[in-house]
Amino acid sequence: METKREIRRRICQKRREMDETIWRRLSESIAASVILHPWFLQAKELFTYVDYNGEAGTRKIIRTALGMGKNVWVPKVTGDTMHFYRIGSLDELTPGAYGIPEPACHSLMDGELGDQRLMLMPGVAFDRQCHRIGYGGGYYDRYLASYPADGSKLRVMALAFECQVLPEVPYEEYDRKPEIVVTEKRMIKAACGQC
Repeated sequence: METKREIRRRICQKRREMDETIWRRLSESIAASVILHPWFLQAKELFTYVDYNGEAGTRKIIRTALGMGKNVWVPKVTGDTMHFYRIGSLDELTPGAYGIPEPACHSLMDGELGDQRLMLMPGVAFDRQCHRIGYGGGYYDRYLASYPADGSKLRVMALAFECQVLPEVPYEEYDRKPEIVVTEKRMIKAACGQC
C-alpha cells in the first residue's frame, strides 16, 4: 500500500491537472448534492472550508447557506490551532496560512451553539469506509477531538472528487473520519460503504 505522503503527492497532482471546466462541473454536482441533503437543510450553523488549490468547490454552498440565513463559519489557522470565525460574505476572506482563504474578521465562535450543526471537511483522499488522508497538519483531527464521533453535536461531511476515493487508505486510530463523503457520483457512508 502507498504511504500517506505518496498518496498526497499523487492525488494533489491529479487535482492540479484537472481542467477548470471539468473542476467547475464536478464541483457544481457536489454542491447540488450537499444543498439538497437533509443535514444541510436542517443545519443552522455551517462550518466549512473555502476551496483552494483544486479542492472540491464550496463557494456556491457558502453563498446558498448565507442566502438561507444560516450562520457560516470558516477556519483560520494560528500556529497549530484552528478556530472557526463567522463570515457574512465571501468578500471577508483574505489569503492566510499557506495562501488558503481565511476570514479577515474576528467573530470567533464562542458559547454553545444549537445542535443543528454541519461541518464540510476537506481532504486529499478517502476510502470506501470514509477513512481520510488530510494534508498532514492534523488540524481537523484536533478540532473534532472535542466532539463525539456519533454526530450528535456536529455532523461531519467531506467533499471530494471521485478521483480522490481509493479502495483503501492508511489511517491511524486518532484520525477522525467524516460520516459521509460526497463526490460528483455518489455519497459514501462510513457505516455501509456506498449508499
